[in-house]
Amino acid sequence: VVLPMTCQRCLLPVDIPVSVDRPFRFVPDEEVAAAQDEESEEDVLALSEAFDLAGLIEDELLMALPVVPRHETCPVEVNLAVADKKFDAEMAAKPNPFAALAKLKGSS
Repeated sequence: VVLPMTCQRCLLPVDIPVSVDRPFRFVPDEEVAAAQDEESEEDVLALSEAFDLAGLIEDELLMALPVVPRHETCPVEVNLAVADKKFDAEMAAKPNPFAALAKLKGSS
């Protein structure tokens, strides 16, 4: 499955392939699950009325997704804030919020 996500580096769409290959063994109750869990390589899950298969599938897919989706190489140049001249000019134009405190301290 390929999921469309947003690249956290360039903020453009990126297709992330997601694949889950995890074996499960379903058993009728918790006692059987506890007995088989030690010797089994698969995850042993007890089926009950409260068992949520859709929730299990959702959890497995969420765990397979990357924490930070991004392109291997972004299709556009990514400007970092520290290297962006426009960002530096905007920061220089903003008044320092502590300038008034410095004036008060200097006049004491």
